[in-house]
Amino acid sequence: MGLKDSVETVMRSPPVIALFSDSVSSVIEKMITNNIGAVIIMSGGNPIGIITERDIIEKVTKSNRDPSKIRAEEIMSSPLISIEVDKTVKEALTLMRNKKIRRLGVTRKGKLIGIITERRVLEALASL
Repeated sequence: MGLKDSVETVMRSPPVIALFSDSVSSVIEKMITNNIGAVIIMSGGNPIGIITERDIIEKVTKSNRDPSKIRAEEIMSSPLISIEVDKTVKEALTLMRNKKIRRLGVTRKGKLIGIITERRVLEALASL
């Protein structure tokens, strides 16, 4: 895997998703079960945002809110920034840097098919 390879080589597919109306506690369970740091939030079959560990810490834990009483849409980061599957890993890293984010949705013709994370890219590059 190199910087010129497509994002498909390092994306996680299918992405772990939750509905906008799901409780934050159910999103946390998905993170724990799948050993991941982010879940993509869907509405009407479309990705509308993302919840990361940081969102949970900053918007739930710090304010002592009950995650079972908060809907995913209340704390998600939105919109979900995405990249097309045929773009290169370098293009993905550049987009992450420019947007100051560490995760991107991966789309094929606009339809969500995966997620690429800065961590997965760096681990893949380190194993070269």
